[in-house]
Amino acid sequence: MADKTQNSVLLASDPSAGDGPQSVAAKTKFNPSAKPFYLSSKKVGPNQQSQGDAGDAGDDGIAYIGPTRLPVSTRVWNAISSYSLEEIGTRCPPPPPPVPVRPCPRITTTTYSRLPTQANLQQLILRACTYQPQPVQQSPFLPAILPNGVIQLRLRDSVDVDLTLEGSIRVYSGRKDIAIAVSSNGAAVAMRHPNGIIFQHGPRVDIMAYDAKRNNSYIRFAKMWNKGISLTSDGSALIYLVDSAGTRTTCDMLNMDLETDYVNQVFYNGIVCGPQVLPSLHPVVQGASFTLGDEGQITYELNGFRIIQSGDGLVKVYRPSHRCVIRTSPTNGCATVTTNLVHCTASLGATSHLFVRREERRMHFDGATFIVRNAGHSAGFDEFNRLRVY
Repeated sequence: MADKTQNSVLLASDPSAGDGPQSVAAKTKFNPSAKPFYLSSKKVGPNQQSQGDAGDAGDDGIAYIGPTRLPVSTRVWNAISSYSLEEIGTRCPPPPPPVPVRPCPRITTTTYSRLPTQANLQQLILRACTYQPQPVQQSPFLPAILPNGVIQLRLRDSVDVDLTLEGSIRVYSGRKDIAIAVSSNGAAVAMRHPNGIIFQHGPRVDIMAYDAKRNNSYIRFAKMWNKGISLTSDGSALIYLVDSAGTRTTCDMLNMDLETDYVNQVFYNGIVCGPQVLPSLHPVVQGASFTLGDEGQITYELNGFRIIQSGDGLVKVYRPSHRCVIRTSPTNGCATVTTNLVHCTASLGATSHLFVRREERRMHFDGATFIVRNAGHSAGFDEFNRLRVY
């Protein structure tokens, strides 16, 4: 009995138990009959549901409490806390659902330049040399095959060059509404210009001229043929002929229809067009070559033609086999076409004019006066639409 009393006094005065003697009621908070505590080596995976999440973790498990999911031993928690794990589980908010990680979109950077380099042009033209039965959106500087059997080359400044398998060519300048066409054998030429229309077929040249600046409303007509040059005006009741004998009236007729598209008539004359020629155009486009020069100049070799566009937009077309030279500028509206049979020029600049030459026969129009020359004789209409013999 004395030993038990002494042990109780020593336990109460033990410094490790706190400052001063402790009461008997304080010692009753501990459970002396509880099993000794050992650190559990059991691991809970991240995908496994822990016992703390379920509310009751058992006696020897590990529970996770709080928003930070702090791991605690269930035995230690039951020994030091007056709250059960069930209450802690209901009071703590559940963790937010994991946010799925999405892959970042792939970003492609494309660099554009005003003029492609020669290496890029070689790659682009090889891509364009594929048979495409349907029209597709083409970038500039690339030849394309149209469904009607025409090779089209779209250049800068709204200039289009169309070619056929037989060798006819058509050049169109969209800014000034200028169109020029030469047949495959060079025997026919047509030019539509704001200053007039020229249609040459064989030994005959039909001309219609009017002032593009609208300073007057007179329309003049002329025809170069084997007898000379016939001319008239819309306000004249007579037709005049200028030949080796001079100028006189004639009963000849000038048949030029202003509603006829002579450019397309020359371009499609004597050729075969349609889907049946598309396979034959593939090697023609594939054999095209080009050169990128200084100051933005581009030179093409396509279907026997040499097509050059300078940096200011001027387009030149040459055909060595049949003499053919075409020039047009989208800036000043000048246009030139030259073959073995005819030479024509036109312009909208300070020297606005329309000029045609075939052998010794010539016609010149400056917007006001219209003059023809043949065999050393000249005649025409002045700015008041009156006949003048020079």
